[in-house]
This record gives sequence, C-alpha cells and structure tokens, in this order.
Amino acid sequence: MILSPLLGVLLSLIALATPIAADLDVPIGIPTPRAFAFSKVFYGQKVSGTSPASSGYDAAAAQSGTMTPSQLQYSLFWSIDGQGTANETLHGLMELRGLNMKWAWAGLGFGKSMLDAQFIVCHQMSGNKYDNPMKIEMHEHASLFKYAPPRHLAGNQAMIPVQGAYTNNTLSCEFNRKLRPQDGEHKDLDLGFTDVLWAFNPLSGLNPSGTWFTYHEEQHRGAINADLHGGVMWPAPTKSFRKKQMHGFGMMAIWLGLFPFGAFYARYLRSTAGWTLVHMTTQMTGVAGILVFVIIIATDWVQLSRPHAIFGLILLSFIAVQFVLGFASLLGLSNESLNNIRRWVRGTHNRLGFVLLLCSIAQVGLGLDTIYPWVEPRGRAAWAIYIGVVAFWIMLFAATELYFRKTVIRKEVKPVKYSPVNEKSDNVAMRRIGRGGTAVTLVDASATAIPMPNTRLRPDLQMYTWDSLNQAILNGGQFVVGNGRYVYSIAEWMSSHPGGQLILHAVNGTDITNDYFHEAGFDAEEFVPKPKAPAQQSGRNQGTLPRVSTSTSATSDPHVSTAFGGSVLQEMKIAPLMDERDWKLVVKSRRTHVHTRLAIQKLSNLLVGELIPESNNSHAASPDSSLREFDPNEYRRYALVENTPLTPLAPIVKFRFCLLYPYDLRANEPEVIYPGQSIEICARINGKQVTRYYCPSANTGGLSMLEILVKVYPHGVMSQYLFKQKPGQRQVKIRGPFGKPLVSPERPLSLGGTDFIPKRIMFIAGGTGITPFLQLLLMTLLPVAEPLRVQVDYNAQMDDELTLRRNDKVAIKHHYYDGWGIGVNLRTGEEGAFPVTVTAPRCGPRARITLIHAINTAGESIMGSEWIEGALLAYPNVLEVHRFVADGSQPEVPLGITYPTGLTEANLDQIVRNRFGADDEDDDEDENGSSSDSRKCFVCGPPGFDSWTVDALTEVGLDMRQVVILPSDRVL
Repeated sequence: MILSPLLGVLLSLIALATPIAADLDVPIGIPTPRAFAFSKVFYGQKVSGTSPASSGYDAAAAQSGTMTPSQLQYSLFWSIDGQGTANETLHGLMELRGLNMKWAWAGLGFGKSMLDAQFIVCHQMSGNKYDNPMKIEMHEHASLFKYAPPRHLAGNQAMIPVQGAYTNNTLSCEFNRKLRPQDGEHKDLDLGFTDVLWAFNPLSGLNPSGTWFTYHEEQHRGAINADLHGGVMWPAPTKSFRKKQMHGFGMMAIWLGLFPFGAFYARYLRSTAGWTLVHMTTQMTGVAGILVFVIIIATDWVQLSRPHAIFGLILLSFIAVQFVLGFASLLGLSNESLNNIRRWVRGTHNRLGFVLLLCSIAQVGLGLDTIYPWVEPRGRAAWAIYIGVVAFWIMLFAATELYFRKTVIRKEVKPVKYSPVNEKSDNVAMRRIGRGGTAVTLVDASATAIPMPNTRLRPDLQMYTWDSLNQAILNGGQFVVGNGRYVYSIAEWMSSHPGGQLILHAVNGTDITNDYFHEAGFDAEEFVPKPKAPAQQSGRNQGTLPRVSTSTSATSDPHVSTAFGGSVLQEMKIAPLMDERDWKLVVKSRRTHVHTRLAIQKLSNLLVGELIPESNNSHAASPDSSLREFDPNEYRRYALVENTPLTPLAPIVKFRFCLLYPYDLRANEPEVIYPGQSIEICARINGKQVTRYYCPSANTGGLSMLEILVKVYPHGVMSQYLFKQKPGQRQVKIRGPFGKPLVSPERPLSLGGTDFIPKRIMFIAGGTGITPFLQLLLMTLLPVAEPLRVQVDYNAQMDDELTLRRNDKVAIKHHYYDGWGIGVNLRTGEEGAFPVTVTAPRCGPRARITLIHAINTAGESIMGSEWIEGALLAYPNVLEVHRFVADGSQPEVPLGITYPTGLTEANLDQIVRNRFGADDEDDDEDENGSSSDSRKCFVCGPPGFDSWTVDALTEVGLDMRQVVILPSDRVL
C-alpha cells in the first residue's frame, strides 16, 4: 500500500519528463467573431490608470504609466458544425483582450476541475519587442492530477488549429474539436450538459519546466455548465481550493500529529495510570476529525480515479477496521468473551496501526503534492513542515525504542522452554524436596520473598493479615501482595492495566511476586512430567485370587524398618502429578509477561500496607526458615486443567486444578487434605466476588493439585461458571484447607495401630454430599505411597507381577481400580503388578465402612464409581455400599446394593442394625487395649437432607454422640 502513493508521485514526475508531441502549426490570421453562432463573455473588467486593482496584471499595467481606459476581457465564440452527423465539431474562438500582455495564455477545459480536465490552451509567444508580435501556439493539455500547470498532451490531437494571432492587444485562437473523438483518450462533449472550465493569465512567467505557463490569478478562472448545441451557458460553482487546503492540513494534523502521539503514548507511557484513556481519546478525536475533513472535501466534487482518492478510501476502510479492533481490545480488558480472543485482536490492532502510520506518511505526501506539487516553489513551507514532522516522529520513536531496549526492558529475565525429562540436569533432580506428593524444586526464595516475622517493618503502613485482607477484598477493595510482605493498591490500574481488568481481578487479594518479576515459563526447568502407568494386562483374572485372611492380627504398619524402604517411599511421595498437558495449561493460564523497570518502579508507588502473620497461626514458619509460612486464609491461584463431564445422564463434572506456581513453597504446607476438610474457591462472576466450599474428591498431592466433583445446577452460580470455562483460560483463587478432619490427622506411634480411624463408619450422603466419603475411601482403602502389609503369599503369574511374602510391605504407585495395582516391594525394591486383596487395609481388616447414598437419578451414581468399585474389589469384607435411586432407574454398572426407591426410615433402621450394631468383641477397646471412639456416623447432603436423616437416626435409636453433621455449604 505504501508503494501506491509513491508510485503516483513518481508517475507525475515521469509525466513532466515525457517527450511532448509536436505542436500543430497555427496559421497566422485574424478570426472573425461575428462568424460564430454563439458567444459567452467569461470575464470582463474595467481598468483605471489612477486606481490600481488588486490583480497582478492590473497592478503591473497601472504602474507602467502607459495604460489607458480599456477592457480586460475573455470571451468564447462557438458554433456546432456538421450538426446531426457523426462528425459533429465544436468550432470555437478564444479571445483575450488586455493592455501590455506578455506571454499571455487563455485556456478552455472540459471537466469538473483542473485535476481531471482536458484543456485547449492558446499561448502568446512574445514577451518583448524583438519577438514576432503575432506568433502564437495552440495545443491540448492534459491534467497531472494535481494543481500544477497541465502538460502538453502526447498522442492523438482532437483539437485542430484553424488560425490565430496576437494583434491590437488581443490574443485570438480559432480551432475545431470533434464532439465525439471516439479514440479512447478524449472526452465526448455532447452528453447532455458539458462541464466547461475557463482561465487565463495576461502576464505569465516561467514555470519549473521552463515554459511560459504559470498560474492564473484567483479571479481569472471560472466554471460553467454549457449546452453547446443550444448555445446556452450559465455559471457553475468553482471547486474550492481553500476546502482542499482545509482537508489537506487537517488530515496532516491528524495523521502526523494525533495518531502518532496516541500510538507513542500507548507504547511507551503505559506505565502511566490512565494511558488507555489518553490513547482512546486521541484516536477517537482523530477518527472524528477524519470524518469531518472527509465531509468537507466531499461537499466539493471528488475525482475517485486519482491515486490520492483511491488510497484515501483504502485507508478509510482500514481505519474502520482499526477502530473496531481497538474497541474490541478495550472491551476485552473487562469482557470475558472478548478476552479469549483479545491477544489476537490486540496483536492485529498494533500491527495494523503501525502499517497505517507508515501509509499515512505516503498518503499525506501524495495529498500535499496534489495541492502543492513538489516541483513548484510555492509550497516549500508546507513541504518543510511535512518533512520536519515526519523526521521528528521517526527519530523520537527510534530513540525511545532504543532507550527502552537498553534500559527499561529487563533482558535478564528470558523465557525458558521446557525440555524432556531425560535432558534435565542432575542438579535439578538433586534439588527436589518432598511436598505433598508432587515433584518440586527450590526456587531462589530470597529473590522473591522474605521471611515474615511478627515484627512490623514499616509501622507507618496499615497492617493486614490474610484474613483481614480477604475481608477488604470482599468489601470492594483491590489489593495485591508483593514479596509476601507488602500490600499494594491496584484500584487506579483497573481501567488501564495493559493486561486487562480480568487479570487484575484474578490476582486481587493474592501474592503477585512470581507474576511481576518473572515471565510465564520461568520455572520450566523445574517441571518433571508425571510418568505414565503401564496399561493393565487383559490376561489377569482377579476372580481366581486368594482372598484376605480372616486373621485379625495383621494390619498395615505405617513404619518401614529399612532405610531402603524409606527412601523408596520418599521418592514415591515426591513423584510428579502433572503431565505435560497439565504443565502447558498452567503456563498458559499464568498470562504473565516480563514487566519493565518502569512498571516495577510504578508498583512501589502503590504501597499502602504491610502483611503480618496471624498471631495464632499453627503453621507459622520457624525463625530460620527462608520460606514464608503457610496460612490457610491466603488465596493462591490455580489453573483449571480439566473440565470433564462424567456422564450425559446427570450433570456431574470433574474439575481438576493445578497450583499456578507449584514450586513456590510455603513452610509447613499441608501434604494431605484429610477427609472432611474443604477448600474455598473464589471467582469474580458478573462483577461480584463469589465463594463456595468444596471437598476435594481426590487428594494425593497436598495443595499442588486439587480435584473436585461438582453437580452443575441450571442456576448454580459457581458451578455454571466453572463449567463454562475452558482449561488453560482462567485462574481461580483457592484457599484452605478448612474444617475438622473425619479421622485423626496424625498416625499412631504404636506399631500396627489403627486409632486414626473408627472401626465402624457409616456415611449417609445425599447427592454430591458423597465427596467427603470419597476422600475417606481413597485415604483408607486406596492409598498411594503408603506401606501396606502383605497378609498372604502371592506368587507372580505373569512377567510384570510381583512375588510377595506374608509380612512384606508394599507401596502402591498406581491403582487400576479392578483389584490390582502397580506397586513396589519395600523389602526387595522390585516394582510390578499385584492383587491389592493380599494386603491389609490401612484401617485394619476388621474395620467396617458402610456407604448409604441417596440420589435422584441413576446417572448421579457415576460420582466416584471407579473408586468405589476398586475398593469393593480390593477389600470386599470392609466396604459395603447401599444406593437408593429416587426415580427408580438402574445404574449402568450397579455397585453394591441398589434400591429403586428413595431412602426411608425403615431402610436406615435395617442397615444400621446390620452394619452399625454393637459388637462386644471390639466395642470398647481396640486390639492394642487402648480405648477409642469406635463408631462414627457422618451425614452430608443438601439442605433438608441432613435434618431428615438426623430425625430418622434418632427414631432408629442411634446414639447422637456418634453422629457428625457435615455442613452442606462446604460440599455443594
């Protein structure tokens, strides 16, 4: 596009240098005006010798002292010869009268303006007494599409000179011109009314091309509409040169002033609050100005075939596109739907803006060359301004860009690409430490965080705790934490943050140290992908396996006697949980970029408070710890990496979240979320902070990876919000864990003890209230990286299986949930498949766990069905499942006992008596002789379900001291 206007200028220069066709000879003769049928006086003016007029010719004549009263007059006489035939011809006479004319010329043009007209020009070829006073020239001229003297027309001549002379102060030129030349070069003159231009100059000078042909005075030109056949002509408005000047200089001010200023401000001053308003105001003002100046020029006639007009229309169309892109990018700062494509929109907007600015330089130059041609001296001032402004912006942009690249942009922070695990250095592997079941490595904590003693470092600042900071956020505050210590207000940046409002709302109330001082993939070298478990062999037949012994003396011991076994367990605990897909989605969700030093300096000006640890925080870090302490009230951001509907029959969805910065450690961070504990999810939905509690359904990685099962209700605010999100597109804030665990968090110190769990557990769940039970199930019957005691010998049947001996200890790495698993023999270090049924469960073989699950439809039975099936196949004597389906439908894969009816009091009475009745053998004492609370009944479900269940249990006669009601808002 840039070449188009430059090509137009180049063609004009070439036209000036193009050889001119030889002029036809003009016979010397004095035409007779009376011989013509029609006449029109274009211009007539009385000249006084004592009162010089304002025109250049009149002033010169007056100063000569030789003028006498006379008439300056320009007239046209014409007839139509051969009327009605194919050779109709305009027979015309141009006559210019005046005193002391030198190098005078008179012209007649056919067209609306001199930018597109074809001309017949008569020249006086004498300027002094030595010249032939009667010599004239007459030829056709063609427009250069600019306000410059038209050049001689090369090629066929439609005008044939008849005769002419300069005598008695009169320049006369008689000619013939066909009305319909039909040569593809000349205009037809008989199509209704003809647009005719006239102009003259009685005292012409030399033009830049070296010919005596210079501009007419402002009053020595005009336009008419002519009916050549009828002999009628009437004045027409001339095309205003002043309008073209207004259009040209107005466009120059916008394209070379407002638009570059707005672009410069948006690119280099975005660390200034309100930069979006400045950018938007300047660009919208520029667009409005363009429309105004387009209207000004549109009120005059515009020849759309000219390069400047064509290129202008192209620019206008792209300005409309650019305006839409800019508006969409602005809306994308706060609109979730547009934010998904904002990166593409913003990139296109920036690149198109750059191209438009470059094209505008050429377009303004082309327009300037139209009204002030480069080859003429009269527009030198305008060209000087143009060149100066263009040079100013080029130098300013270049210098500022160089300055930013040298001093502002942080080159020390560079993107790091993920490399396969076999390319990781040994140093990274050696720096792994255990953290809740995920592979982690130490980050340079001193660079991003500082220990948090209770002593205030800045007493002049307002004091916050994580809890009080969260309350301030709920009250409408907009704060972030940096370096784990300082609180910054981001309110003034909400409308002008380059990354958009959505990312600021996402980080509101969280620590942004990693986001602000690193780029999105800064910890890529720390990532180790989760190893893939081998596929289950189809030849295994769990039905032929020996069952668990009825002996009550064997339980799974949490203690491993050998250092070898302990190291294997430690390696299993730190095994990574994220695969490569999870990692890519985590990095994508971060949406960070390297902040400039100006942005970092700007952050320091937003400091408003200091974060102090809770005085009663049980997780407080030790004084010598380089890590900040864990606080369950701190919201940490997670990436949604999975959003999977479990069945089309019921709106049950599995959501999986990965910690946004999984290697950013906290001292004493919980390694396990225990059954019954919940997490709180916070999201900004429809402009409001919305929080909900959920029980993670599976947790083997502490807080690094969380999984929840959610029933999506048609009007559920949080569930609908999560369901609509795509993995890798959103950050959600999560804190916790909260709540009292269903079982003791600490394992007993005595060998083989099972005091951490009651011997009889009954869990009565309604709908998604089953999630705390699933936590309990995974912890007690389907553990990972926990030592399990082998109760009976097992000889390997296939090459990939383990051989196990009674009292061996085995740790499971992966469950197939069909009664088999992949594990490691902690005695031999061998790894392979084995039947889980040969081991004793963590809760002991005499434990009895009963699930009573009330659901509305069979589709809801999908929740945790894989885990329940795996537990039933692994320990059928421990777990018993009763499922009540209110609508009477049957699950595709029934597990346990299914009832095609709703849960009733009679059902509860029967199950309680069979599974929860007194057992004299273990009612009061455990197998080690210590007293324990051996029975617990947990109730969890939607509002109304828990109260009905409690009433029913009371009627059954269950001791209410054994009943625990879990809050429904913590799981639904």
